[in-house]
Amino acid sequence: MKRFLLALMVLLPAVFSFGQGESFAFVIYAEGFDMSIFRNGELTTYDVIADGVIGMPLLAGDLVQTDADTFVEIQVMPSRTIIKVAENTTFAIEEIGGAGGGVFQMSYGRLRARVERITSSDPFEIRGQGAVAGVRGTDFGYDLVVTRESVTSQIETKVYCFEGQVEVRENAPASAPEVAEPSADSSSDDEIATEPAPVVQAPVLISANQMVNVITELPPEIVAEADQLVDEGTQAENASPVPLPKNVSFQTQSIEDEITSFWTEKNFKEAAIDPDEVEQRFPGIKEQVRVLSEERQRFDEMQRMRREGLLGNGNSFVASEPQVLVPVEDTRERDPREVQMADADSSDRIRRLITTDSEGTLKDQARIAGNWLTGFGLILGGTGAAVSWFIDDVRSVDDVNAGGPGTALAVSGGMMISTGLISYLISLFTPATPVGGP
Repeated sequence: MKRFLLALMVLLPAVFSFGQGESFAFVIYAEGFDMSIFRNGELTTYDVIADGVIGMPLLAGDLVQTDADTFVEIQVMPSRTIIKVAENTTFAIEEIGGAGGGVFQMSYGRLRARVERITSSDPFEIRGQGAVAGVRGTDFGYDLVVTRESVTSQIETKVYCFEGQVEVRENAPASAPEVAEPSADSSSDDEIATEPAPVVQAPVLISANQMVNVITELPPEIVAEADQLVDEGTQAENASPVPLPKNVSFQTQSIEDEITSFWTEKNFKEAAIDPDEVEQRFPGIKEQVRVLSEERQRFDEMQRMRREGLLGNGNSFVASEPQVLVPVEDTRERDPREVQMADADSSDRIRRLITTDSEGTLKDQARIAGNWLTGFGLILGGTGAAVSWFIDDVRSVDDVNAGGPGTALAVSGGMMISTGLISYLISLFTPATPVGGP
């Protein structure tokens, strides 16, 4: 399955562009574990808690991917439009309009968008291999799942509407295939060989509580070409565009109960930020967008020169030193569910330990110290319990009073766990002040 998804990403034609001014997006909420950004030919993975991704800017051309149990909310500037990215989702930001619109290319996963009403000249679209969902102001979702069976593959796209209206159309080329011209030697009675034009589904308009299930079957030749590209390691820039998928069907129905239940539990957690207050909330974010935009332009120029043979394959893109956006303390009233999640047992976050950064904030260092102490405490406690049971022959509370190496280890582990939890709780109320700062 992963092999075929990689093949689809290699085949998908994408032309990225970055708008001028304030056309960018940024993360306003994150929970879970890891998210990755593919930018300028490099993949970077972030721990959404320890790395402080809140306020991270995203540009047209970025590929975003979330891991399991990771959910991210992204606001599209300069508007109040918010995109909720579910776990195990991969999508690319193709365009960001000047009024908050944009085009987002789904590869796999699940998105939900709460779109502020925007102009007709700057629509908001989510595109997939089988369907395009376009809106100008609504609350809707988009699911894309690929299943591989033998030599064929099937793409199931679900577009559903919670509020407003959504237009769903087939993702097909805008122009019909060319018809072969008759040769000079052919007679008028000869039949002209033409390629039959593909049947394109008519657009469907859905309203609240409705959904469209789009089934797209990829022909075997596309699947074989995708596998060959992966086997040969063909670069995306040398790949041919994807032919028109066959056997596309639209099925309109009510929203499935599973979808409603999922988004009821994983509803939006953060309200949109006033576009005029973003710079105040995240000082330096616009400057960082400018720097990232210039890096993207240099990367695109080097790619063009390489394609034209003006650069050797050994040349690589070198980005300027990135600016680190220091998270600021969120002074807005928080959702009680978010606070409850932050106070959850830290044992499910042990795998997200990172080395303490001496230039980080006191808040980050307190959290990291709590994670380390809790992790080592669990290890010591578990080791002590095993030693007490198998070596010290401890079977009841009375046996513990006799002491022993196992008991000492278990007590030490318990103390470290308590200290770690206290340190983690302290980090929740510690201002995000840089070490050595005011």
